[in-house]
Amino acid sequence: DKETGGALDKVESKPLLEWFAEEYKKFGCTLEFVTNRSQEGSQFCRGFGGIGGTLRYQVDCSTFDEEQYEAYEDDADSGSDAWDSDEDFI
Repeated sequence: DKETGGALDKVESKPLLEWFAEEYKKFGCTLEFVTNRSQEGSQFCRGFGGIGGTLRYQVDCSTFDEEQYEAYEDDADSGSDAWDSDEDFI
């Protein structure tokens, strides 16, 4: 772990889709598969890189404090592919 310097052991490895299919009920979610066989499905798959989700509750982004935003901006400036509400929000 980079933050603590502790050693991490890999316990298990499985495809993400398989993990979703096995674990989604534990989080109170529903799982729906969207194919790319329709225009809407194709757009969804391309737009979200094949994986997408919907929030359960509305999020008011104006409630986040400036320190959280600055920390996010620092991550974005470091070259990560972090989510950007201006670019990624439909």
